[in-house]
Amino acid sequence: MNIGHDSLLISDYILCKHHEMPFTPFQLIKLVFMSHGNTLGMHGNPLIYNRIEAWRYGPVIPVLYHALKKWKDNGINVLCYCSTERNNRDLCDQRLEFFDSIIQSDERKIIDSVVKEYGDLSFEQLNRLCHAKGSPWDQVYTGEMYQKISDDIITRYYKKEENQCPIPR
Repeated sequence: MNIGHDSLLISDYILCKHHEMPFTPFQLIKLVFMSHGNTLGMHGNPLIYNRIEAWRYGPVIPVLYHALKKWKDNGINVLCYCSTERNNRDLCDQRLEFFDSIIQSDERKIIDSVVKEYGDLSFEQLNRLCHAKGSPWDQVYTGEMYQKISDDIITRYYKKEENQCPIPR
């Protein structure tokens, strides 16, 4: 059974593969969450094993939030998992070989499609998307922080085709 990856590894992959996009912590957390949701909805397997919670501004992966919060609202320019600079293309190319050996091809396709579809959305757009009526966050959030969003809730939501990111075949 696939237990998933650490969310820090997935964020590192996104930052390295999509180095031209200056992601903020908020964007990166939402992209990892949506990649996880799409992976659950399409394949029934988790992309990440970390706890996901409903916070005021949507679903949050606490371990990833705490690793990235030092960047505040700025673009992240150092890979959080391996502490290498994003603008070092040679190192990123080597890291992509590493990611190819760890993250399955179908998982990478989903992640890349989510980033392509949603990676350039603003804070407001991502916030609205993650707060949509019936979304996992909407089903769990009660006004109190730290409510767990279970993989079962995420799977049911992302199994619906209208909530999935289009994945190229």
